[in-house]
Amino acid sequence: MSIPPRPAIFLVFLTIPLLGCLPSFKDSVQERTDLEKVPVAKNLVQSTIDTTLSRNLEGRLLSANRNAAWQVFHGAVAFGLDLPMDVNGDVVFALDYLFQGGQLPGWVPYEGDVIESTGRRGLRLTVEEGSFTGQGHVDQFLGYISQAKVPMDTKLVVGGNEHTVEDWVRQAQRDVSNNPYREYSWTLIALANYLPTDEKWVATDGRTWTLEPFVSFEAKQKLSESACGGMHRLMGLAHAVSYRQKLGEPITGGYEEAKLVVDDAIQKARAFQNSDGSFSTRYSERPGNSADLNLCIGATGHTLEFLAYALPKERLEERWMERAVMRLCAMLDSTIEIDLECGGIYHALAGLKLYRERRFGPINLTETQPSTPE
Repeated sequence: MSIPPRPAIFLVFLTIPLLGCLPSFKDSVQERTDLEKVPVAKNLVQSTIDTTLSRNLEGRLLSANRNAAWQVFHGAVAFGLDLPMDVNGDVVFALDYLFQGGQLPGWVPYEGDVIESTGRRGLRLTVEEGSFTGQGHVDQFLGYISQAKVPMDTKLVVGGNEHTVEDWVRQAQRDVSNNPYREYSWTLIALANYLPTDEKWVATDGRTWTLEPFVSFEAKQKLSESACGGMHRLMGLAHAVSYRQKLGEPITGGYEEAKLVVDDAIQKARAFQNSDGSFSTRYSERPGNSADLNLCIGATGHTLEFLAYALPKERLEERWMERAVMRLCAMLDSTIEIDLECGGIYHALAGLKLYRERRFGPINLTETQPSTPE
């Protein structure tokens, strides 16, 4: 089954340059190999991650007076329902605020179709291409909350009516054939996380679909021309492979294409890793480094987020991964008082949290957080 032809439009995120202090160097494979022989205590890696996550959760408070939905949902990819936000002097949970009818620029959900499988109306969210206020990609916000494990029965108030995240998910599933941007990264992430056993469904075009044609399409796209060095595409592909594995089906067809791309990107991320432990600012394209901490945190953070999900659990203990984690924590801690670009910061924190949970188990970050508003 092929995807209906539509014009290809890709959004590349831009970062905001700030002063940085990363050293310049001539990359050396031998130098990296020598450094990887230096052990790090397991408890030091865990405690460093925990400290960095706690500091950044408490020290980077979003505000309804100056932030928009784009910043909130990037924060949610790291902290989910625990993300705090200042609303007129009161610190509340950001997603609770929005889901209970709160308003922010870029958050304008609206009711969709009656979903046959549930008998309820779905939810849609407009795409604001190129926006740093609203959703810049199809299903971007939904993909992020799925990564943060926001439950499908979480309630949302839209137009005075009560809905659930599942209504949003089911509409995204139904709309998958009607994507004008031909970009399915976040849709794959959301559907693979929320509907891991839905092999087939009927979309708005009246046809029966599976995820495979969209996976195959994504696997053929150029990562270097995709948002954030292709790391979101890689996350979508990695989720699709995991989805297939949950079904207990062989990795063939589009899923095999996806796995080949994912495995190649893992190898390149390690090969292009900088000698200080950070990942290349050119992602999986070639080696690269920069004195711009925004750029370095964003590149290392996005790459770590992908690797923390895509690598087998036992490989998270490898020295090159530990060095990346420790370097990212150092960069984040050194900039705690600097107002950095939200996308890079929160994907970095999401990568650290995912790494921490997969390697060491869950972390409780809620003790210093606000109570749910009345």
